[in-house]
This record gives sequence, structure tokens and C-alpha cells, in this order.
Amino acid sequence: MADHLREQIADAAVTALTGLTTTGARIYRGRDTDARPLQSDEVPGLVILTGGETPEIGSLGVSRILERRMRLLVTAHVKAASGYDSTLNLILKECEVALAGASLGGAKSAHIAEVGDIESSEGSDKPVASQLFVFEFFYVTAHNAPDVAL
Repeated sequence: MADHLREQIADAAVTALTGLTTTGARIYRGRDTDARPLQSDEVPGLVILTGGETPEIGSLGVSRILERRMRLLVTAHVKAASGYDSTLNLILKECEVALAGASLGGAKSAHIAEVGDIESSEGSDKPVASQLFVFEFFYVTAHNAPDVAL
């Protein structure tokens, strides 16, 4: 049995976001940055987590269809004495372009749904600034086959 489509979509997103001009291969999926902050050699980088999901019944009956909207939380981390807001905007642009043109692991579409406020921190090995980008992926499954895209 294949992984849940959420996992397939998250894997496809990681693939699409790997190798961006600004963040390169510094992609960290499922990393708890409170417990293990990004180090100097890991920024600029992206931390990716799967967020919540809003399923809706698309059709009733034996072959009930679920229309799903999964949120993917992409947090960009940068370290710079100044100009970090411009760098974060550049990373957002690169993420949007990469996900717009990517094979989405079964999702029919992806779009930016929210951009959080910039948060800053102090310390030599911590990023100076981070910003959350929430992407929403739309996909459809049968109610009894959450691992297969329709």
C-alpha cells in the first residue's frame, strides 16, 4: 500500500523546493527548530511541516469522494545583519514559482494561502529572521482510498 496522499504531496513539495537559488539543498522536513535550531551552515534554509487539512464530501454513496485542502507549512530561515526581509521575499517568490510548476504528488493545485510575520531571534548559531509561508494543496480521494489521487 502506498503512503497517504498527504505524505506523497509533502515528498513532492520537498523535491520541488530542493535546489532553489537562495536555499539550495538546505531543506529540513519535520525538524523541531525549538529543540534543535538551525545552525549557521544550515541557513538560508527551509523547514517543512505538514499542517492541517480540510476535507469535504464531494459526493455521497458507496464511492464517496473527498475533496481535501492540505496545508504545507514552509518556514524560511535567514541570517543577515540587515536586508533579511528582502531575502525572505526572494525565498517566497522562489517557493511559489517552484510549486506552481511542479508535479504535485497527486495534488491538483497548490497556491500560497498565508504569509506570516517575520520573527527575529538573537544568537550566533540561530537565524536572525524566519517567516512562515503556508501553501494549500487541493487534492481528491475516494473515502476508502486516501493513498490514491482521483
